[in-house]
Amino acid sequence: MNVQSGTITADDADLAIRAAAIRHGARISVPGVFIMTAVLLFVHMWFRSRVESLVALDLWLLFMGGLVLFFLGAMTVFIWRKPGDAETVADWSKYGHWTQIGFNIGIAASPWVLLLGADPLLQYFTTMMYVWYIGVATVTSNAGVPVSRWEVVMLTASLAAFALSQDTPYRIPVALLIGMIGLTMLGLRSLAQRAVVAALTAQASSARSEAATQRALAVVAAERDSKTRFIASATHDLQQPLAAAGFHFEATLANGPLHDRAVAGVRSSLASASGLIASMLDHMRLEAGAVDARPQPIAVGAMLQAEALLQEPAALAAGISIRVVPSSVMLLADPVILSRAVGNLLANAIRHSGASRVLIGARRRGRSADIWVIDDGRGLPDGWPDWLFADYGTGAVDPRWRRGAAFRLSLPMA
Repeated sequence: MNVQSGTITADDADLAIRAAAIRHGARISVPGVFIMTAVLLFVHMWFRSRVESLVALDLWLLFMGGLVLFFLGAMTVFIWRKPGDAETVADWSKYGHWTQIGFNIGIAASPWVLLLGADPLLQYFTTMMYVWYIGVATVTSNAGVPVSRWEVVMLTASLAAFALSQDTPYRIPVALLIGMIGLTMLGLRSLAQRAVVAALTAQASSARSEAATQRALAVVAAERDSKTRFIASATHDLQQPLAAAGFHFEATLANGPLHDRAVAGVRSSLASASGLIASMLDHMRLEAGAVDARPQPIAVGAMLQAEALLQEPAALAAGISIRVVPSSVMLLADPVILSRAVGNLLANAIRHSGASRVLIGARRRGRSADIWVIDDGRGLPDGWPDWLFADYGTGAVDPRWRRGAAFRLSLPMA
C-alpha cells in the first residue's frame, strides 16, 4: 500500500519502523566506535612490546582501524544525505551489517594476535574483556542490524579454542566456562530478539490502526465534501430555472406578441426546476447505490433548443445572444444529467464570460459526437486548468484556444 490523500499505509509504517530502528542503532553505535578507537590506541601502545608478531599486530590494527574509518565515513554521508526510509532499509543497513561483521571477525581473531605468549594473568584478564564484549554485542543487538547466531558462535568458539591452546592449568575449565557463557549469550540473544520483534509488532499494529483510521477519516471527509459540493451545485442549478421563470413571468404581465412565448418559457422553467429536484433525488439515490443512471437515445437538437429557451431571459438581460446550431444527432446519455450539464455550461457562459455571443451545437466525430458551448468572452484566467475539472470529472485545456472559451462534452452516438 502507498500514501494516498495525505494518509500513511501499513506497509509505509512498517518501513518507517525498520528505518527508525536502523537510525537508532546507528546513533548508539557511534559512541561504541569512539570506544573502539580508544581501545585500538591502547592496544597499539600497550601490546607493541608484548606480542610475538608485530606484523600480525600491524595488520590487525590496520584492519580494525579501516573499519572504524569506513563506519565514520558512512555515518557522515548518511547524516549529510538524510536518505528516506526505503533507501535506509535497502542500502544503508547493509553498510552497518557488514561493518558489524568485520568488527566481530577482528575481535574473534584478536586473541591469536595479542595474547600469544602473554602471561596467564593478562590472558585471563583479557579473556574476561572478550566475554564482556560478547555479552554487550548480543544484548544491545537491535532490529536494524541484529547480531546473528553465527557471529556469537564465532566469537565464543575462537575464544574457547584459544583458551584450550594455552599451556595453563585452568585451560579446560576456562574453555568450558567460555562455552557456557556463549550458550547463555545465545539464549539472551533469542530473548532480546523476541522482545525487539514484539515491540516492532506492536508498533506496526499501532501504525496499521492509525493508517486505517486515517483512511476512514479521509473517506468520511471526501463524502462530506462531496455532499457539500453537491448541495452547492444543486442550489446553483436551481437558481437558473427559477430566475428564468421570474424573467418569463414578468414578460407575461405585458400583453403583446411575446406573451405566448413568455408563458411557454415559464412552463419550461418550472418544468426544468421540477426536473432538477427530481435529478437531485436521483443523485442521492445514485450515491447510496439505490438507483442506476438511465442512458437512452436523446435528440440533441431539441435538447439544445430547450436549454437555450430556458437561459434566454438571463442572456437578454446580460446583452448576450444565444445561437443554436440545428442538429439531427442522436446521443446515448441520461437526459436529465446531460441537460443539467449543458445548462450549467450555458449559464456559466452567460454569467461569467462577459461575451456578446454564445454558440451551442453538436458535431459528429466517428462513433461519438461532441456538444460544444462556445463564447467570445474573456476566456479562462491563468491557473484555472489545474482545478477546473476537479469536482465531478476530468478534462483537458487546449492552450491553442486564444479568444473566449469553448467547452466540449463527448458522448457516444445512439
